[in-house]
Amino acid sequence: MKINIKNKEFYIALFCLILYSVFTLMRTFNRVPWFDEAHAWIIAQQLTLPQIFNYVKDEGHFFIWQFILYPFAKFNIYPYAILILNWIFCFLALFVMWLKAPFHYIIKILITFSAPFLFCYGVVARCYAIGILFLFLLAMLFKDKVKYPKTYAILLILCANTSLMALFGAIPLGFIFLYELIKRAKLSKLNLFFTYLILFIGAGLILYQVLNIGQWEITVGHRTLHISVKIFRSVFVNDRLAVNLLMIGAFAVPIFRYLKESRNAIIFITTSYIMLLTLAMGVYGCYFWHTYFFFIYLIVALWISENQNLKENIVRNAYISFAIMSFILIFHIPNMEKFYYVFKSPTADIMKFIESDEILNKAHFIQNDGTYYEILPYLHNKTYKMRNYCSLKDKSDYNLLNISDRKFCASKNTMWQVRLHPDIVKELIDNNTYTYIWNETLETKGNYIEMKQKDYAFVFKKYKDFDKYSFWKIELK
Repeated sequence: MKINIKNKEFYIALFCLILYSVFTLMRTFNRVPWFDEAHAWIIAQQLTLPQIFNYVKDEGHFFIWQFILYPFAKFNIYPYAILILNWIFCFLALFVMWLKAPFHYIIKILITFSAPFLFCYGVVARCYAIGILFLFLLAMLFKDKVKYPKTYAILLILCANTSLMALFGAIPLGFIFLYELIKRAKLSKLNLFFTYLILFIGAGLILYQVLNIGQWEITVGHRTLHISVKIFRSVFVNDRLAVNLLMIGAFAVPIFRYLKESRNAIIFITTSYIMLLTLAMGVYGCYFWHTYFFFIYLIVALWISENQNLKENIVRNAYISFAIMSFILIFHIPNMEKFYYVFKSPTADIMKFIESDEILNKAHFIQNDGTYYEILPYLHNKTYKMRNYCSLKDKSDYNLLNISDRKFCASKNTMWQVRLHPDIVKELIDNNTYTYIWNETLETKGNYIEMKQKDYAFVFKKYKDFDKYSFWKIELK
């Protein structure tokens, strides 16, 4: 495919991508990965490729991201690899958009500097940026999908195996592709066979992972339905119903009038939105890095729309609405205080504090809050022992799982866990065991706490304070 960019747009694209890269990289190198990002690294670092693929039943994310991290994790290029890789995928997604998306360059500028790309997917080192890249590649090849069926099929299964958010976009694109293969494709039998085989394998990979996610029943099923209701009420009911209905009319109606003339675009946007809303409102509840996908799906829908000979006012109104929405998203910066741990993780400082202390750098730690996963990547090839008391399938120093004997172990501090699972915690205590706890919790008032069980007791003795954390020695009595 030939690249056809006018000189003016080329220089605008170059300037925007450079500015975007400078801004996101500055933010990227000013942070350390938070626990979910570090957890993906730990999976790649400690498991083999077959084990990584099978681990999804206990982790909840698909395997592609961990596979990509695998070689970097084995050489322990941490944390820079995980941060730079994420930025590369986001940069490439925007690069593809600038090259091939059928949008005016003003629309492309607004997309590039919107909060989803500038403050979220270009900075937070999770599995979503690579899914966005594959969605944009699928949009780029959409009109030629039957011409390059095997390539398109491979992109579909790669996209679907990056994250649940990308899967929601890959499913309708896959059904549209299958329909056109069956209905209109004039391909050789051998070409069709290999295309169907690729899609069959991809569907099998997805089904195996989704149907084996053992944590969903425990960690998802009971967790957020009430939160979803609160979200719905706060957004659409509580004193803001009229305003939000007006906003829906101002943005959604003009865009829908445009998209409804393209069968494929409307199938894609309605299917992906229904799945995203089902996840957000009834199953899991979504954070900002999930909900921003409503914007990603809309970009893809506009990209693949095949509207020809529409009235000029319908096209104009649709893109004006999309431009205004994109412009608003430039200022829709995530609430940093609410998600403080995402961008200002204390992990690196905690590690330096432990290493500089003569007692702590020889101690054994048990931990189960988010920093447990953040610190583990730094312990590679070191003598520290840190154990996750939520899992005792073996006495490994680096146990990944969050499930112990099919009982959910919540992410709370050690004192709280002693009340819930005293026998599990007891197994991990030796003469040199410490834990660190956020020192604003109720349990940590004072310097000595004794927690009695039937025939023994846990004794917590405060050793030192650091920032918002306290380090406690744990003894059995």
